[in-house]
Amino acid sequence: MAQLSVEEKREVLKTHFLLQHLRDWDLELLARHSRQVEVRAGETIFRKLDEGDSMYVVVSGRVVICSHSSDGREVVFNIINPGEVFGEIAFLDGRERTADARVLENATCIVLDRRHFLPFMEDHPKLVLELLLILCERVRSTTVHIEDTAFLEFRSRLAKKLVGFGQHYGRAVEQGSRIELALSQTELGSMLQATRESVNRQMRRWVKKGIIEVDKKSITLVDMDRLKAIADDAD
Repeated sequence: MAQLSVEEKREVLKTHFLLQHLRDWDLELLARHSRQVEVRAGETIFRKLDEGDSMYVVVSGRVVICSHSSDGREVVFNIINPGEVFGEIAFLDGRERTADARVLENATCIVLDRRHFLPFMEDHPKLVLELLLILCERVRSTTVHIEDTAFLEFRSRLAKKLVGFGQHYGRAVEQGSRIELALSQTELGSMLQATRESVNRQMRRWVKKGIIEVDKKSITLVDMDRLKAIADDAD
C-alpha cells in the first residue's frame, strides 16, 4: 500500500471507536505524529519482552498475537483484524511486550507512539475508558479460552472456533459459509492446545460427514447448525 497522507491517516484513525470522539484537529495532530508500516506475511512486528512504547492500528491484513515455549511450541491468543488495535498493554504501562505479534496476511499498520499519545489521554479521559474496554474484552476472551480448554472436548473446541471464524470472517456461498483465512492447521491447533494431526483428523471426519468442505485456501461450513451443536457438546 502507498504511504498514506496525513489526511488519510486522520480518516483511518477517525473510524476507530477508540478515537472517534476526538476533534478533527486533534486527530490530525495525532496523525502527523503517527507512522505507517508495511509488514509481509510471516514477519514479526514485535516479540515478547521487547520494549513496549507504541500501539498499532491495523489498516489492512491480519496479525496474530502469540507466544512460544522454550522448545518452540506456539500458542495463539488472538487474531487482530482491520480496524482493531494491538500492543495496548505494554503501550499503557510502558513495560515489555507480553506476547509476539506476527503478520498472518500482508499488513499495513498505523503506529502510535506512547510519548505522543499519552498527552491525548490526559486531555481526553474518555480514551482511558475506551482502552479499558479493550483490555476487558481481552481478559474476557482469555477467560473463555481457558474455560473451553478445561471443560470442552477437543472436537467441541474446534467446532466452536470454526463457528466463530464463520461469524467473523465467513462469506456466504451456495454451500454455506466460506472462511478464507491464511491460518494453517498447526496455527489452528495452537489456538486450541492441540496438535496439527488432531485438527487434520477431526476435520477429515467432518468432511466425510458433509459438515464442512476443505481446500488449500478455505474452509466452508456446510452444516453450521451441526457444528453449533458439537460446540455446545450436544451432538
